[in-house]
Amino acid sequence: MVSRMIPLLMLAGCGWLTDTPSDGAALQAGDTARPDVILVSIDTLRADHLSSYGHSRETSPFIDSLAADGVRFSHARSASPWTLPAHTTMLSGQLPSTHRIVEDNVTLDASIPVLPELMKAQGYATAGVVATLYVSELFGFDRGFDHFEDFGIHTEKANLSGGTTADMVVDDALGWWEQQPAGQPVFLFLHVYDAHYAYDPPEPYASMFDRPPQKGDPKYRNYFHFKKKPLTPEQFEHQLAQYDESIRFVDAQLQRLSEAAAEAGRNVRWVVTADHGEEFGERGSWGHAHTLYSEQLHVPLVVSGPGLPEGAVIDEVVGTHDVAPTIAGWVGAEGLAPDGLDLAEAMGGAKLGARPFPGETTRFKTNRLSLYRDGLRLEWDLSKDRRELFAPGADPAEATDLAMDRPDDVDRLQHELVALLGHPWTAVEAGMVSAKKGYVVANGKRLRSLKVEAGDRFQVLPYDAEVHWRSGERQVGPFGAQGDHPRPEGGAPLSLEEAGAAADVVLTDDVRAALEAIGYMQEDQVDEGTSP
Repeated sequence: MVSRMIPLLMLAGCGWLTDTPSDGAALQAGDTARPDVILVSIDTLRADHLSSYGHSRETSPFIDSLAADGVRFSHARSASPWTLPAHTTMLSGQLPSTHRIVEDNVTLDASIPVLPELMKAQGYATAGVVATLYVSELFGFDRGFDHFEDFGIHTEKANLSGGTTADMVVDDALGWWEQQPAGQPVFLFLHVYDAHYAYDPPEPYASMFDRPPQKGDPKYRNYFHFKKKPLTPEQFEHQLAQYDESIRFVDAQLQRLSEAAAEAGRNVRWVVTADHGEEFGERGSWGHAHTLYSEQLHVPLVVSGPGLPEGAVIDEVVGTHDVAPTIAGWVGAEGLAPDGLDLAEAMGGAKLGARPFPGETTRFKTNRLSLYRDGLRLEWDLSKDRRELFAPGADPAEATDLAMDRPDDVDRLQHELVALLGHPWTAVEAGMVSAKKGYVVANGKRLRSLKVEAGDRFQVLPYDAEVHWRSGERQVGPFGAQGDHPRPEGGAPLSLEEAGAAADVVLTDDVRAALEAIGYMQEDQVDEGTSP
């Protein structure tokens, strides 16, 4: 493992940096043979809050225009309900079960190629402008970018009260783009945070769909708090209005960027998506990262630009792990090791065929797995060993649990999910295996402990759980796949395949304090349903 220690204030050393918004200088003409590529991730944007996905409010006129002129994927899925693993998937093409970046103590190792590196190798000037810590330099997201700006977010106020807004992201991107010479194609990765709580857009957006925020409005605390003390319907309606207003503000900023490109006559291919969604009371709380239901994992995916189909709607299920291989395919880049597919054939009308779409989260003492396949989705809460089954096509809100009526489907999906996650652990000697603060998963089941014979294989979830082995009076361990405990070596009663490529992240005290302040890191978090 490689340690990576970076202070929270990360303004220095990020390449070209502008202290002021763009001065309005025009962009230079582009390369007509090689369109620019802009990948936009709108943090916490659920698909059903865009107008083009059926929302009643006009939240997204610009994104809707991209969809009308391009391709809208009606059923795109994220594999994770929180920022770090979801963006690792988006830029690598690998599912969390492959890259294993599911907690904030690890980051993707430099040996795993990511999309910005490939774009740069193909002659594109590359810039990444991001608005939160979990897509920052600290977690390795600067790799492959000629210019990378993460704004040094370091306080609760800056992160939650709109300190880094979409207009700042677009200003920085335009300021860099204006410096590029004529004929230079560019790849922009833009991450905006405005649709993440506290949903605080400026006027006129702050009162576009509802009254502006007022003193006494609920402030987000954490998911567990709202399980015990949910918002009233009226409070939820106000939060929803603020959320929609924030989306509309982001949409306007993206339109501003598009207009600047159009004025220069540049050809741009857009990819607009999200890392995950947001729960607004559907399961009795507010927030994200804790469950894998549709409000968390159904995200938008709109692709538009020269050479792409116009006005197409694709109903086949796709994933955010398809984003990187699709963009790489546009420029003829090779080198990714993705789980996803290049969607070019799907955009040309071909059928992709049935694929499994796993999802997972282990944040804040949760431990959930998901599998979508052939019109059915399994939600498996390992902590309670509770299984739910949904048919998202007929029931997009996943309101009706079919598990009692279709037990064979539940068992089938559960066994397939376990197989997809793999069995990297192998017993070298017979004994009893257990996982502290986790589960041993084998034979399609989750267990606290497992009796093994030499050669038996199994998985441990979460990936950083402590793994112990004993036989009679002999006890060995703890071992670990990630985290503080050593991997088993020669002579140990267990062996572990190399899976994923994670490097350690060492958090400074300032970073850790900021994460605790925004509810992203709570080492003493109590179980779901009680107050912290």
